[in-house]
Amino acid sequence: MNQLLAPPLCTVVSDDGAGLLNRVILAIYHSVQEPEPWRDSLELLVEYFKVTNATFVLRPSTALDLGYLVCVPINAKSELEYRSVWYKLDPFLELPTEQVLLVADMMGEDEWLGCEFNHDFLRHLMVSDSRRIMGVNITTRAGTVSRLRLHRTLDLPPFTGEEKDRLAVLVPHIKQAMTLAAQVNRNESEREIYEEGLDRLNIGVIVLDERRQLLRANPVACHMLNGNDGVRLVERQLEGYTPADTRDLGRLLDSAHEYPGTVTAMSLSRPLGRRKLAAVVRSIPLVEESEARAQPAYAVFLRDPDALTIAAQDIARQLFDFTPAEANLAIELVNGLSLDDAGEKLGIRRNTVRAHLRAIFSKAGVTRQSELVRILLNGVLGLSYPEK
Repeated sequence: MNQLLAPPLCTVVSDDGAGLLNRVILAIYHSVQEPEPWRDSLELLVEYFKVTNATFVLRPSTALDLGYLVCVPINAKSELEYRSVWYKLDPFLELPTEQVLLVADMMGEDEWLGCEFNHDFLRHLMVSDSRRIMGVNITTRAGTVSRLRLHRTLDLPPFTGEEKDRLAVLVPHIKQAMTLAAQVNRNESEREIYEEGLDRLNIGVIVLDERRQLLRANPVACHMLNGNDGVRLVERQLEGYTPADTRDLGRLLDSAHEYPGTVTAMSLSRPLGRRKLAAVVRSIPLVEESEARAQPAYAVFLRDPDALTIAAQDIARQLFDFTPAEANLAIELVNGLSLDDAGEKLGIRRNTVRAHLRAIFSKAGVTRQSELVRILLNGVLGLSYPEK
């Protein structure tokens, strides 16, 4: 198992600074879940090191990407100027990885004061010298070189060796938090892709915890729950449309719990005589080392056999070179209409319908309507969006 949360031991600090140091470290790890990542931790770094401002370039700019940086205090104009222009002329870029340095460690004072970056970019923000800018480059596992910079104006003392050591203590924590953030973002992106795939298939997904209470539901399932369409929530407990369905659903969850890894299924009644929902239940293995309650324990997958889709016509046209009229007819056939009913719905004559069908068969490479439906179900409707 990856030991992602194993920060190194901290060096000893004074009692006055220990509390703030702990807050800084906690904020660094909390950055993984912040709405605006790294803002809070950077504000605490400004306080901890008593600096004028701090900048963290998470993703450096390129010619095609403005990158991402956080600046405290916020200065939108200067941030944009740096991301779009001045990043190319920053002389404090090529630092040894994870080594805390001052500008004074990299160049002489005269060279720093005369360089274009300092003279034309930093001077209109603050007056500083080479001993009052401290920074470190941190390389992520993906190879991105992120840059943390702390600045002081001339009215504040220069950075000391002890302060460089204090920042060096935080570097492993920052790097670990960046690793966690990348993993969380990657997992979230994958989850969104999988969920979008299920939504495109018009499959509702309901996740229940070990007490069988709702943890989350995807948009398709929410639409069913909100409409009491075969399933509903009563005090966060999942119920069927009828008492009998609710009892059978409970037994289904019992079976999934008793026989982990197996998949159990049933049909669920719906109002207004609509065809039943297909429900598949499987258990989700609990994370043994987690102490948290309300872990995902069950997944309930719901499929509406009457579900229609939108955007399918465009996809059918692109895949099979159907005309708009041919695509509309093909999708109505997949949605279950007979040839005559589809023609009536679309407002076209029977002879025209049959001409369209012959063209559809030719372009799709089939000879029977059942083959056409199978091909379109597999190749078109799976790529389209459900109709809400």
